[in-house]
Amino acid sequence: MRRKRKGIKRQDVTDIDLNIIPFIDVFSMLNTFLLFSAVFVATGIIEVQVPFLSNAPQPKEEGQRTLEVKVDAAKDKLQVITEYSKDPRNEQKFDFPNTKEGMDRMHERLVAIRQANPTQDKLSFFSEDDVIWETISAILDAAKFRKQTDPVFSFKNEKTGAMEQDQQFVFPKIIMGSVIL
Repeated sequence: MRRKRKGIKRQDVTDIDLNIIPFIDVFSMLNTFLLFSAVFVATGIIEVQVPFLSNAPQPKEEGQRTLEVKVDAAKDKLQVITEYSKDPRNEQKFDFPNTKEGMDRMHERLVAIRQANPTQDKLSFFSEDDVIWETISAILDAAKFRKQTDPVFSFKNEKTGAMEQDQQFVFPKIIMGSVIL
């Protein structure tokens, strides 16, 4: 015979069904609000400086007279244009075919321009819309990179202000431009 323990009563355990569907509904709604609020919290502020446009005449520049070098690429020809920023402008145009030989001759002309104007390190590049990217890339390489036989040009170091030798570039600064009509 078994002995019963005093104070402990044995109760029948029945299966309890827990209805969790309302909890799932609540958490799905909370998840939706969490995602929507995360999108608005992650939005950052980007400061953009917009140029100020006005109808007032531009102030007269009293700076130095500098040489502007431009390369204009079309499907069948390349054109190097040089002109000064102040009068007399002395505009000169040099035409080259849009071939490998033409790009080599253009490179030689750009090296000669840079030798005549050692402080000019900026070139503006314009392209027609029918010029393919491989051609644009080859033209930019011909204008920017120095060949082994080219002279070494000096540039002014922005940090130290000292003149240093540039072993790699003919025109280290190239500005890509386009004209919208």
